[in-house]
Amino acid sequence: MHRIFTFLLLLFTSTSLFALVSIAPVDIGSKRGLSGNVSGALSSKSGNTEKNDYSLGCRLQYDQGTDYLAWGIFTYDYGTSNGTKNEDKTYAHVRYIHAIDENKNWTGELFVQSERDNIKSINARSLTGAGLRWRFFNADEWGKGYIGMGGLFEKINYANPQINPNEDNGRLNSYLAYTKSFMSSSKLNYLGYFQPKFNDPSDYVSSQTMELIIPIFGTLNLSLTAKYSYDSHPPIGVVKEDRAYITSLLWVF
Repeated sequence: MHRIFTFLLLLFTSTSLFALVSIAPVDIGSKRGLSGNVSGALSSKSGNTEKNDYSLGCRLQYDQGTDYLAWGIFTYDYGTSNGTKNEDKTYAHVRYIHAIDENKNWTGELFVQSERDNIKSINARSLTGAGLRWRFFNADEWGKGYIGMGGLFEKINYANPQINPNEDNGRLNSYLAYTKSFMSSSKLNYLGYFQPKFNDPSDYVSSQTMELIIPIFGTLNLSLTAKYSYDSHPPIGVVKEDRAYITSLLWVF
């Protein structure tokens, strides 16, 4: 027990943590009833570098078991470096999944999302969408693979609309997801999104996320994540690419 406590203490005091809930795709009936996970972190450095990071993430899911499931996530990240704010964002997403065929290889999806990112001058980005998901393989040896396709409509309000005019867009929403369990409780997950505008395919956003989840003790897990995001037409003053290498703790219930 002492080793576990020492490991967690070192992790929180020496590693910059960010709120991130698991990206693993879920199947109807895989975990009936109410479930979820929580991620929280506090990281602080002082001396030559003054840096503080505060993070919170949570996910709740209800699985009816035969026909549908619904899940929602919320994350909040805030950070400062040498007295300057370098992170301040919130993100919320709710999704409803309903079975179409008996084997549940085909499902329909409805979702809504809201986010805010002060560093990128986004006061609010709200969207709603719908689509289909196809589980194109499902094998114990190779894992599970999914393809999603649909559409979304977004509204973006910027902090300085004189510089970055507010937007109302329709986008194609496509994604590829993969999950593989191994060594009884560990899991490898991948999620990739591609979202071009309907009226201008050259204007698109994309993201690639790879995650490794390793159990630590009981229902406590370590999540190691690499994420790459790209916006072909970002707001003025914002770079096109974002990269993140994230270490977080997940408590699953």
